[in-house]
Parts: sequence; C-alpha cells; structure tokens
Amino acid sequence: MSQSNTSNKKTGLIVTTAILGLLLLAAIGTLIHYSKQSDTYTNKTQKLETELAGLQEEKLGLEAEISQLNTFYENETTKNAELEAKIQDTEEKVNSLKNRIYTIKKQLSAAKISNQEMQERISELHLAKEELIAQIAALETDKADLTTAQEGLSVELLAVNDENSQLTARIEELTLKSMELQQRLFNLAPAGFQATGFQIQVADRKDKLTAKARQAKEVKINFELLNVPKTLQKEQDIYLVVTDSEGVPVPKITTTPVNVPTSEGILKVEVANRETIALGENQKMSLAFQPTDQMDAGLYNVALWSNTGYLGSAAFSLR
Repeated sequence: MSQSNTSNKKTGLIVTTAILGLLLLAAIGTLIHYSKQSDTYTNKTQKLETELAGLQEEKLGLEAEISQLNTFYENETTKNAELEAKIQDTEEKVNSLKNRIYTIKKQLSAAKISNQEMQERISELHLAKEELIAQIAALETDKADLTTAQEGLSVELLAVNDENSQLTARIEELTLKSMELQQRLFNLAPAGFQATGFQIQVADRKDKLTAKARQAKEVKINFELLNVPKTLQKEQDIYLVVTDSEGVPVPKITTTPVNVPTSEGILKVEVANRETIALGENQKMSLAFQPTDQMDAGLYNVALWSNTGYLGSAAFSLR
C-alpha cells in the first residue's frame, strides 16, 4: 500500500511539473509575441513622426523663401518710390527756374535800368538758363532710370508671383500630408482629445525671444486642450517629447523614459517634461524644457502625449 501511494505521488509530481512547464513556455511565447508587437508598433510610430517632422521642415523652408521673396519685392518697390519722389522734386526745381527766368525777362522789358544793372540781370538770366538745362538733363536721366527700374520690377513681379503660387501650392500639399500623418498617429494612439493652438517660444538667458540656436536657454510650448470628453475629465499626466528632424531624441535635452498606452500595446517615449493636471473641458497649458548644452541649428519636433495616448505635435527651427 505504501509503494502504491509513493507511485501515485511520483506520477502526480511529474504531471504537475509537465503542466507548469507548458504554462511557462506559453507565458514566454506570449511575452515574445507582445514584445515583437510592441517593437513593430514603436518603429511604425517613430517612422510616422519622422515623416511628419520632415514635412514640417520643408514647409518652414518654403514659408521662409516666400518671406524672402516678399521682402525683395518690397525693397524694389521702395526704390521705385524714391525715384518717383526724386523726379517730382526735380520737376518742382525746373518749374521754379522757369518762373525765375520769366520774372527776370519781365523786369528787363518793363524797367528803366542802367547798363551795369542790365548786364547783371542778363548774367543772372544766363546762369538760370544753364541751371535749368542741367536740371532738365538730370530729370531725363532719372525718368530713364525709373522706366528701366519699372520694367525690371514688372519682370521680377511676374516671376515672384509665379514662384509664390508654386510655393503656396506646395505648402498646401505639405499641410495636407501633415494632417494625414497626424491623423494616422491619432488612429494608432488615440487619446480621446487633442492639443491645438501650438505656440513655441525660444528664450535666451535674459528671457528675451530668440531664434538663434546658441542663445536658446529655454523652449516653451503653449497649447490648448479643448472639448475634453467628460469621461476623461480627471487627473492625467501630459508628456512633452522633443526630437530632431529625423525623429531621434535630442542628446542635449535631459529625458526620462515613460510607457504610454496605445491601441496596439505599450509604447516607450523619451519625455523632456511632464505635468499632472486635473483636466476640465477646456484649458490652456504650457510645458518647457532647458537644454543641457548649446543647441544645434536645425528643425525640431515637439509631440504631446498623455497617459491615454497621442495629443498632437508641432515643429520649430533654430538658426
């Protein structure tokens, strides 16, 4: 009887060990499966953010080019206005000289004066005529310069308008693509509400705004969280993620790894700043970061996440 009990115990122990082994294998398999899914999703999200940053960089470049073209046109218009003012001034001088000559002639014909005084008036008349001829020559030169400038400006204006139209169309195309990429990110990691109204301010050591990389001591991101659903109006963490134009975290910014939930698993993001806030229906917020070293010139992307998902992103550039 004792041998039978011992045999049954051994058999039960073997069965239990086998079951535990199978469960362990299944758990390992599940972990590997979700790990692969998480890695795939992370790569997919990073790729989308990189594409979005690239589009935003091209858009900023095109907007800067349009600004330069507009500045050039304004400068040329100012030159034209100066030439026109100069011509008007010369014309007034010519008219004044004509009146002076007319007055001298009238005095010579109407008055009885001595020969010496007459010679003086005639000499004055000759000087006035010479000055008049010089002013008329200058006027003709200025008019010729103005005509040449206006013709050149017309050609430039046509070219600028054409290039402006092309750049504007490209910006509209980039804006559409950017919106599509944003929507894909919202679909992959929907937070249930969005961040809008982005305003990015870069300040130097004296809290004056700057666009120079070497002067950037603090970057502040202002944004709004509007129309938050009632079910999400509770205490939440808001995370700030900063990357370069390739979607890579910036080494000169201190970050902390944080796991955020998505529709396809957990995603690890490098957070430059975070704030815990009791969300209402509408609120304005600000998050900032301070680089540990001098920033490099180039384009940067800022993305906002919450502990429920992706909120939105924007770009800024430093020169």
